[in-house]
Amino acid sequence: MTKARRISPARGTNRAPTAPAKRPRLDLLQAAADVVAALPDAVVVTGTDRRVLAANDAGAELLGWQLSEVVGQAIADQVAAGERAHVASREDRVLAGEPQRYETKVINHRTGEERDVAVSSGPFRVDGELIGTVATLRDITDPKRAQDTLARSEARYRHLVESASDAIVTLDANGRFTTVNHAAENISGYRRDELVGQWFAPMLPDDDLPKALAHFQQALAGETGLFDSQFYRKDGEVRTISITYSTPQKDEEVLCLIRDVTDQKMLQEQLIQSEKMSAIGQLVSGVAHELNNPLAGISAFAQLLLAEKRFPPDQRTAAETIYSEARRASRIVQNLLTFARQHKAEKGPTAINQVLDDTLELRGYELRVRGIDVRREYDESLPDTMADAHQLQQVFLNLITNAEQAMEKSDGHHHHRLTVRTRRATDAVRIEIEDTGGGIPPNLVERIFNPFFTTKPTGSGTGLGLSISLGIVREHEGRIWAENAQQSGARFIVELPMTEPRASGEFTAVAAVHLVGDSLRILVVDDEASVRVSLQRYLAGRGHEVETTASGQDALARLRGGSYDAVIVDMRMPDLSGEQLFERLRSDDPAHAERVIFTTGDLVNEQMRRFLDGTGRPCVAKPFEFASFDQALPAARRRA
Repeated sequence: MTKARRISPARGTNRAPTAPAKRPRLDLLQAAADVVAALPDAVVVTGTDRRVLAANDAGAELLGWQLSEVVGQAIADQVAAGERAHVASREDRVLAGEPQRYETKVINHRTGEERDVAVSSGPFRVDGELIGTVATLRDITDPKRAQDTLARSEARYRHLVESASDAIVTLDANGRFTTVNHAAENISGYRRDELVGQWFAPMLPDDDLPKALAHFQQALAGETGLFDSQFYRKDGEVRTISITYSTPQKDEEVLCLIRDVTDQKMLQEQLIQSEKMSAIGQLVSGVAHELNNPLAGISAFAQLLLAEKRFPPDQRTAAETIYSEARRASRIVQNLLTFARQHKAEKGPTAINQVLDDTLELRGYELRVRGIDVRREYDESLPDTMADAHQLQQVFLNLITNAEQAMEKSDGHHHHRLTVRTRRATDAVRIEIEDTGGGIPPNLVERIFNPFFTTKPTGSGTGLGLSISLGIVREHEGRIWAENAQQSGARFIVELPMTEPRASGEFTAVAAVHLVGDSLRILVVDDEASVRVSLQRYLAGRGHEVETTASGQDALARLRGGSYDAVIVDMRMPDLSGEQLFERLRSDDPAHAERVIFTTGDLVNEQMRRFLDGTGRPCVAKPFEFASFDQALPAARRRA
């Protein structure tokens, strides 16, 4: 039995085509019910009495009921208590024919858990008759929680960015600000709306711009880095910033963390200068003794010459000048020690006008040679105030010397004038020193008092003069500042508190009257020949028996072999220091230890000061006044 060949209608045939099979009639109502049942979203039909008429499986599950149990449940009971009024209002609008979309919270009857749902509700009609409402409810609990978490995270991020003390900014590929935080406003002085859209380059000095542009290109290329730069605030102030950059989107955006390090840089410079000052202090301490020893000899011999009654007047003037200059040189050494070691000023009643006159006299020759006229505008009614005249002279000398040099290199005037003014300013004395030089560049006014800062060529200045002056004025609880004069030149102003002169507790050297029968046997121990010889001549002239030696070891031998009423000992000697000599005497010869008078050219050395304070013995600083020994010798006199 062979199979019959199937004939394709396309080949053509006289056979009639086969009629298509009849499809069964679709029950649209059942189909709609099946579709609703299969929906993943909850569908709930409620009547006008606000009770459930029907629901799909997802709706029953969402509300926590069995499908057979959910019918007849009051819809209000399925809604969170705080949402019921809102839902009722919405459903009233639906029954009025106005579809609604809103979000609310429903309660799962079985678990009691609240769920967030998005509701789309409309009127439900059958054969044109309003039966109630039909609503689809989509569970949005998890997405909403994720959204809330994201929103909180973004809010936290915004809070962190806005509360950061450092500026956080983003820039587009053209270098224009796109976002800035509150700190960026504070650091720059610009408002947020002024910064956004602005190109960063005009805010940077020309010297720093190439470096900043190079780092910006590196940032766009995806690199991270850090660099420092100066920038201009809106008010024109120049600040130093540290910029850390990265790239959230390569070639599109640059993120910068900017920190104002101006104060930090200044602190670092101060620490560096402090280290330099410490090094200078150690250096000066080492050489102070070597400087003060020859100064002590010069001063001592000048005093011996002045003590000669038959000394010619013209030569007396020369000796007085030698004595005065030796004392001034000694004070300069002490001033440098004071600056390096922050030694307290030695204040006494001081006439400010007189100190200025003395200072101008010292510079008189230089001022005349340079063709500078000096104008004194003094308030002659100024009272004396408590101050260290020598330190103030050093301040005025620095200011006058700077004024001379400023006028010398200024080509704007052929005829220069130095004006020195004094006047009363409430409870202070105001001193002004004004020149007709080229003035001070505005960007340097705040820096000229910094240690080691100088505008002079290398080798022409150390940058210490004004910083020393600042330290001295502050030690006097005063102020010093600089400003440009109205016409031309610079003006330095010093204000010192006006303090009533009071009796000083410090010893003032005056000539002592030698009493008959007051002769002492004295041993002078000092490695400086000029000091030994001058002391021997002066003390012998006062009627004392004086022996001298340059060696501490020889002094010990002499003290063992004889008795002395006083022993004048230098603190620093090659073979045996004054400290070592005293410790030997305190251990082996306490009687002579109680008759020691120390001399030294370095009273600022802290270790030495502690030692001297611990001995309880008098100490005469070099260069010395002979009268100081007249007052110190009775304390070292041998007791009967």
